Amino acid sequence: MNIKNQRILLVVAHPDDDLLGCGGTIIKAIKNKSSVKILFLGEGVSARFQTPSDSNEKYFKASKKRYSECIRSLKILGVKDYIFEDRLCTKFDELPLSNIVGSVEREIKSFKPDTILTHNPYEVNIDHTMTYKAVEVATRPINKLNKFNIYSFEVICSNNHSLSKNFTPTTYIDISLEIKKKLKAWECYKNETKSFPFPRSKEGLLTLAKYRGMQSYLKFAEAFKLEREIN
Repeated sequence: MNIKNQRILLVVAHPDDDLLGCGGTIIKAIKNKSSVKILFLGEGVSARFQTPSDSNEKYFKASKKRYSECIRSLKILGVKDYIFEDRLCTKFDELPLSNIVGSVEREIKSFKPDTILTHNPYEVNIDHTMTYKAVEVATRPINKLNKFNIYSFEVICSNNHSLSKNFTPTTYIDISLEIKKKLKAWECYKNETKSFPFPRSKEGLLTLAKYRGMQSYLKFAEAFKLEREIN
């Protein structure tokens, strides 16, 4: 994966998926003079409330906190270009697929990426798999503009709970120099982390980075799967 002087678009379901899936790669890409933009399709907390609406005070506070945590995290990662959309958490499958595809197509048209990073289709979170499907539809090579490389990534806690098919990487990015900053950015998400062995913990993130590093003879790595390449 070329991350030098590239235009990289991340399409993710929720605030924190970007960091969990490829936070180190984001940091490294920006250091290598790449432009990074992130499209967050949903808000990420409404599944925890029976009536997720702005009239629900607890939901409103939790949603506002999640966005503020994400903004602080993005500042550490070095990302300045991002869009928050507000689809309800774990409800993406209740929407017409075209609703999500339209958002992805809009950002492809305006940002003109060289590379797109998104979820893989083997996760247990329905929003993640619907995001993958929307990217699959939006990036079909039907015109001269849809020529870019597409990679999927893994989100710890969603990917490693699959009972059958699993994410199989083809590409590894060395994040040995970026892992400390990735973990620092994770500290922003106070409501999303728990103590190890919960996967979304500092030790969980570190363990996965070491495991992917071990697979690629690197100290720490993030893993990706090449979905399509057009040169």
